Amino acid sequence: MFTVDRKSAESKSFAFAGQYSVEITSVEPSLTPKGDSIVKLVFRAADGSVASDNILNRDTTWWRVNQLLAACPNVQIADGQQLDFAKREVFNDFLAKFKGATLDIKLEEETYVKDGEAKKTLRVRRYIKSPAAPF
Repeated sequence: MFTVDRKSAESKSFAFAGQYSVEITSVEPSLTPKGDSIVKLVFRAADGSVASDNILNRDTTWWRVNQLLAACPNVQIADGQQLDFAKREVFNDFLAKFKGATLDIKLEEETYVKDGEAKKTLRVRRYIKSPAAPF
């Protein structure tokens, strides 16, 4: 059943670098142009500000998955559990468990050049356990 909810469709970017309390509102698996598995996490703050971050499924970036686990103590996954992330569906299903989780994110300003012009954007640099987390 569809529910009309205009407020949920409103979004704006975070205005400044800093640490923000957010909820993971979307977990979107996809593939890179090279065929690697990637999951886009979408974060929303209470004021409607939105940011996103991509987690690439490579052993060199799995430390970010552990950082996300540490920041989301309500997602119950036992330490020492081994998962075969070489199987794309295992990686995607694992990260899907984080939808609805709350945490803090640290946004930092990053400068890049596009079409010869210097531009700035905010990037998610760290996942942090929210001070309001129960444990």
